[in-house]
Amino acid sequence: MVIQVRDMMNTVVISVSPEIGLDVLESELTQHSISGAPVIENNKVVGVVSFSDIVKQLNIEHTYALTAYDYYEGPYITHGGENEVNQLGSFIGHRLEHLTVRDIMHQIIKSVSPDQPAVDAADIMLEHKVHRLLVLDDNAKLMGIVSSTDFVKLHSSPH
Repeated sequence: MVIQVRDMMNTVVISVSPEIGLDVLESELTQHSISGAPVIENNKVVGVVSFSDIVKQLNIEHTYALTAYDYYEGPYITHGGENEVNQLGSFIGHRLEHLTVRDIMHQIIKSVSPDQPAVDAADIMLEHKVHRLLVLDDNAKLMGIVSSTDFVKLHSSPH
């Protein structure tokens, strides 16, 4: 018997809005014990976001801050450099406060049909190095989600 995506997908899908802040996103993912979610706007899937996207963005902001700090502390420091460093810190803090899911989400959506064999989903996940695929019907309506954890559950022995 060929296992289809519909046989293993999760039909209860937690989604997020592209307008929420990263702090709210982190809270939502943690609260639901999930590592990523589809992004829905006007009842349409517009992206996918995960904890790793938050971490990547924070790393970018941290690198930006360090680079700017090194500039102002290095040989290029000008008179009043401390004030410039404080202004830069305020700017970066303000920027982080106002980043939204839309700023970090992936807009290219990897998906499968519920009727596809599960092995096709696994191949797509491996090929694109993703941990989840959205399950969409022929009208691009979100039917569910299949994750790498679902494959582990599928192949684990019952205890």
